Parts: sequence; structure tokens; C-alpha cells
Amino acid sequence: MSTAVILAEATGTWPYVAAAWAVVFGGMGAYALVTVVRGRRLSKKVAPEKRRWS
Repeated sequence: MSTAVILAEATGTWPYVAAAWAVVFGGMGAYALVTVVRGRRLSKKVAPEKRRWS
């Protein structure tokens, strides 16, 4: 095999690797955001005398 073919095969996979990382970290970020927003919304429903965090 020539160097050009090996290089083309090696660089051809990097877009898929980058896309996979983007999906993983994007999904984790979205899940964290949804969890924080949901927690804040639920914390407002707790009676003030039952709030242990304030």
C-alpha cells in the first residue's frame, strides 16, 4: 500500500470520531441542562419550611 492510501484511510475516519464525540458531549450537556431546569422547577414547589437547602 502506498502512503497516500494509508493516510486517506486514516483521515477518512476522523469526521466520524468527531461526530461521535459531539453527539456524546452534546447529549450529556443537554441531559445536564434538562436535569438542572427540572430540579429548579421542582424546588419551587416545595414548601419553604421543608426546604433543607435554604
